[in-house]
Amino acid sequence: MMANAAATGALLKAELEGLMDRFPFIGDVRGMGMLLAFEVIADPVTKEPFPAGFKAFDRLTEQAYARGLIIYPRRSRGGYAGDHFLVAPPMITTPSQVDEMIGILTEALTAFEAEIDANGLTRP
Repeated sequence: MMANAAATGALLKAELEGLMDRFPFIGDVRGMGMLLAFEVIADPVTKEPFPAGFKAFDRLTEQAYARGLIIYPRRSRGGYAGDHFLVAPPMITTPSQVDEMIGILTEALTAFEAEIDANGLTRP
């Protein structure tokens, strides 16, 4: 189980890092094994978080959940700013399940991107 978690976790991390190319509002991917996280930001240059009132943590969580993927949101800076998401599948997750998760997450991020645009939040 440990070897699977290490190998599949490396695949999952690489896939999450790949999403940074498509979605510039993903500012960071971190973690190891099957305990990974990513952060969404308003500005990829300054790493400025989205305004607290936008509730990015809630919006993206709901987009993923509506599609069948559970991600765990986390606000930082005293709960007032910063939007981080934990991706923590079981240690027995297979590479094909990673593909499925990334597909669902891509759909959720695309919908989240539309919400960013609809709310007039500028992005480079």
